[in-house]
Amino acid sequence: MSEEQARRFIAKLKNDPRMSARFLAFIRKEGFSFTLEELSKVNWDEFIALQDSESTTGGPCLPASEHWG
Repeated sequence: MSEEQARRFIAKLKNDPRMSARFLAFIRKEGFSFTLEELSKVNWDEFIALQDSESTTGGPCLPASEHWG
């Protein structure tokens, strides 16, 4: 995902109540409980390091929206 697409994704989460509801439902389904505001406070460097290590080992990439339903 390009940086521009990531920014558009965040903007859509903020401005599209249906999408943010689906995203939060996915989070709850996976056993987590937090708001989008709380998520924004996450140390993304740790998340990015995890993603980078999975990408190089053939592990999973960031989940696509089809995994939210």
